Amino acid sequence: MAAFLYSLEHDLSPTLLVIAGVMFLAWTAAYLQIVRQCRRDQTYGIPLVVIFFNIAWEFIFSFQLVAPGVPVLVWGNRLWFFADVIIVSQVLMYGRNAQTHPWVKQHFHLICGVGILLCGLALFFFSKYTGDVYGLASSFMINFAMSVLFINLLFSRPDLRGLPAGAGWMKMIGTAAGAVFCYLWWPTQFDANGVLIRPPYVMRATDFRFLYFMFLTIPVIDCLYIYLYHQQRKALVAAAPKEPVST
Repeated sequence: MAAFLYSLEHDLSPTLLVIAGVMFLAWTAAYLQIVRQCRRDQTYGIPLVVIFFNIAWEFIFSFQLVAPGVPVLVWGNRLWFFADVIIVSQVLMYGRNAQTHPWVKQHFHLICGVGILLCGLALFFFSKYTGDVYGLASSFMINFAMSVLFINLLFSRPDLRGLPAGAGWMKMIGTAAGAVFCYLWWPTQFDANGVLIRPPYVMRATDFRFLYFMFLTIPVIDCLYIYLYHQQRKALVAAAPKEPVST
C-alpha cells in the first residue's frame, strides 16, 4: 500500500492518473459486459488465441515477473487479470461445445492449458529479448490482434452470440485512453540518450513510430468492428418474424 501511495504522488501526474483510470475502467467494463453476455449465451466472447495471450500478459505484468513496475499500473493490470480469470473460466466451461473439429473438441482443455503456457513463455522471452520491461509493445500487439480477430469472430457468429453491443465501444475508449496515456508518459521514461531510466533494466528507444502506428490503427479497426456489428444487428432485427397486429 505504501508503494501504491508513493506511486500516486510521484510516478504519474493528475492528468495521467485520470487518463489511466479511464483506460483501466473502460477495458474492465468491456470485460464485464462480455462475461455477462457469455454467461447468458453459454459461450466465450473473445478469440481464443487472444484470450491465451491476454491472461498470460496480465499474469506476467501483474506479478512483475519481468521487472518491477509502476505500482498504479501494476494494480490496474491486476484488475484486468482477475476479470480475465473469469473469462478463461467461461472458455473452459463453454468452449468445448463451440468447437466444430472433432480433434479440437476432444482435446479442448489440453489445448487451452498448453496455449496459455506457450503464450506466457513467448511473452516472457519477448520482453526479456527486447527489453520491453513494462510490456508496452506486447500489449499493443495483442490489442491489434484482438481488434482484427474480433471482426473474424463477428463474421463467424452472425447471431451475435457472446458479443455484447457495448463491449466494442468500451474497448475502443479504453484503447484510445491507453494510446493517449502512453503517448504522454512513455517518452518520459527515457533519458536524453534514449536509455530507459530504470536501471538495471536497459532499453534503448529512439524511434516511437511503431507505437504511434498502433495508437492510430487500433481505434480505426475498432470503429470498423462497431460499424459491422451494428449492421449485423440491424439485419437480425429486419429478419426477425413480425408479431401479428391484433384487430
